[in-house]
Amino acid sequence: MSHNQAVGASHDEPQIQGLQPGAKLLRGQYEILRFLSNGGFGITYLARDSLERDVVIKECYPGALCRRDGDHVEPADPAYKEDLSAIVDLFIQEARNHARLVHPNIVDVHQVFEDNNTAYIAMDLIRGCDLLDYMDDPENESGPDFIVQVTEKMLSAVSFIHQSGMLHRDISPDNILIDENGEPVLIDFGAAREQAANKTAALLTLRVIKDGYSPHEFYVRGAEQGPSSDLYVLAATLYHAISGERPVDGQSRLTAFNNGQPDPYTPLVGRFEGYPEGFLEAIDKAMEVHATDRLQTALDWLRMFRGPGVMFDSFAYRPVSVIVGMDRKDEEAEQARIKAESENAEAVVTALLAGNSDLALGNEDKKDDEQAKFAASEDTPAAVDTV
Repeated sequence: MSHNQAVGASHDEPQIQGLQPGAKLLRGQYEILRFLSNGGFGITYLARDSLERDVVIKECYPGALCRRDGDHVEPADPAYKEDLSAIVDLFIQEARNHARLVHPNIVDVHQVFEDNNTAYIAMDLIRGCDLLDYMDDPENESGPDFIVQVTEKMLSAVSFIHQSGMLHRDISPDNILIDENGEPVLIDFGAAREQAANKTAALLTLRVIKDGYSPHEFYVRGAEQGPSSDLYVLAATLYHAISGERPVDGQSRLTAFNNGQPDPYTPLVGRFEGYPEGFLEAIDKAMEVHATDRLQTALDWLRMFRGPGVMFDSFAYRPVSVIVGMDRKDEEAEQARIKAESENAEAVVTALLAGNSDLALGNEDKKDDEQAKFAASEDTPAAVDTV
């Protein structure tokens, strides 16, 4: 079960050193309700915030390097102190970067903070299930039209990530959640884990490798990764969703190529019907063994089946759940808008008090005989404070 899907499932007591239900974080702003999942890099919980909202809390807890003393996290060995500190710093930096990615198909971050000698991310709780579980449910519409819609929205999200100068590095079926409205949401970035794994040999266990989804460059420490790497893992995820099978892992494919053997990958083209022209070809192209042979951008992928003139939508809104990562330009624009609206409101109130119907709301574009009229009051005028 993914760390953001969560609601209504039963769980056995996890055998990990996690926080216990009732534990408080950030001076009581968050209360842990229960464990959700854990991995090599962290533990996730269902929690409730001070506004009585259910949220997901992700704790930086690289189990190979640390242990718990009460609620506090400490190095399992004094030799791990610097490595643990470096991982916490990377975790915080990635959370701050993630918070700037405000997109309808990327999970929203509420807050990143430090407590218990480690760091935490509070984010939206996505009520739903992961992509494969959704498709396995016969009650759900999961045919070609659904896959195409998921693909377009994930490409939009990935393009947005890449344009922001970031990589996801951990796209997989369990990191694409389908919410209650059937909308796909991308979660759980893996960039910090990859950076941590490249620091020292002791941290290699943190590398983001998922057989069948990861391209060959993910298997080699320090190998160059780029946007085409993210497109490969997205394509592998969609391959699994369409075919029902996980594709051959990238390392085996590279080995076959180096040995002069045929590529063990089985293309999607020609095997499935109901998809737009170029759709399956694009997935196969994104999964080429060598990065230079793959699709290089999400937009290139989209145009393979939607045509050369298509563009991604732009998203100008900023959900209220994001409370970090606000840039100064946005703040100044919002302040200017509020000031303009306030000044306009003052002018309207002044006109009303003065009995000037020409300045009343709704009269600007009306003819004289259509404008609102104000009757003089016979009551004693009341004192009115300045707005």
